[in-house]
Amino acid sequence: MNILLITTTYPTPVRPRQGIFNRNLVDALRVMHDVRVIAPVPWTQRAKKSSYDDADHSTLEHFPTYYYPPKFFRQHYDRFYWHSILPTVKRIEKTFTPDLVMGYWLHPDAAAAQRAARRFHTPHIAFSGGSDLRVLTANPSRRRAIERVVSKADCLIVVSHDLEFHARELGTNAHKIQVIYRGVDAERFFPMNRSDARAASDLSENDIVCLWCGRLEPVKNPTMLLRAAVFWREKWGDRLKVILAGDGSMNAELRSLCSQLKLDRHVRFEGNLPHSELALRFNAADVTVLTSHSEGIPNVLLESIACGTPFVATDVGGVSEIASPNIDTLVADGDVHAFAKAVIERVESSCSGKRRFIPDGLAEMASRFDAVFREVTQ
Repeated sequence: MNILLITTTYPTPVRPRQGIFNRNLVDALRVMHDVRVIAPVPWTQRAKKSSYDDADHSTLEHFPTYYYPPKFFRQHYDRFYWHSILPTVKRIEKTFTPDLVMGYWLHPDAAAAQRAARRFHTPHIAFSGGSDLRVLTANPSRRRAIERVVSKADCLIVVSHDLEFHARELGTNAHKIQVIYRGVDAERFFPMNRSDARAASDLSENDIVCLWCGRLEPVKNPTMLLRAAVFWREKWGDRLKVILAGDGSMNAELRSLCSQLKLDRHVRFEGNLPHSELALRFNAADVTVLTSHSEGIPNVLLESIACGTPFVATDVGGVSEIASPNIDTLVADGDVHAFAKAVIERVESSCSGKRRFIPDGLAEMASRFDAVFREVTQ
């Protein structure tokens, strides 16, 4: 089957570490299908990268520049998006005819993908990852735009039952919605010897290690992590090591706060790590921590589960769907004291019982998508 994916949430020459989960999906689907990708690069990112090459050098993946007015006319971004990618669509259609078009992120990506589907006279699948359904819909104009997308889509794929609930709140027909949890690359994320993982991560056996992984952005609430770390420092002193793996607009702000809180000796800012290094950190950690205000199903927690590491997380989105009692702990969004206490209790007590949720591998996830594709194109 020929599939065209349109999304800005995908590794690009400017941001090669973003949207890795979509790249994993595409790679898994390519075992069975011919998958092409249009991953527009916002002009604001291109402007910061003087050496950026805008030319297409691949027939499989295309990175046109996405032009739009920052912060203005957001409800119309799909129009700017579509006109930005149209020349690429015209090039693709000379040699490739998709059997379906899928757009990841409901607006503007899936809205523009809908236009492409109409051009090719093929079905359209809208794919939601979380905050597009949970956060953007709080804005009335964006909500209306998203309602139009999901009402016209042939199918809506979501990554949690929580998102299914939000989609139904928008009036989406239940028969259109398919829940598919993301899979994990089991060849990279699996349990390892903790001592070896700590040695490879420059950590000692005596350290108490808390791992936070994600984008350093307000929706991920990383400031809550640092404020909780003050309590952990009082409890564990120099044994405490907090690892922040990720990057984003809050990097400088967080480093400044870290210094203000006198946490410099305890916190390591490690930036965006390759999967091989990230897997080592999961295995080296006593606990994975997540502080987000909004999530679908966080990849970081799926990878933590695959590595056998318990987590403490804010109870947002679909996180409760993958948490296991007596292994993982959920706390209220924004409650620093409860979060700090839960991490201490998790580290100082042993896990008991079996996990009720184990993530699929990438091949199993691709098979679930394949079943949906075949149903939609019948």
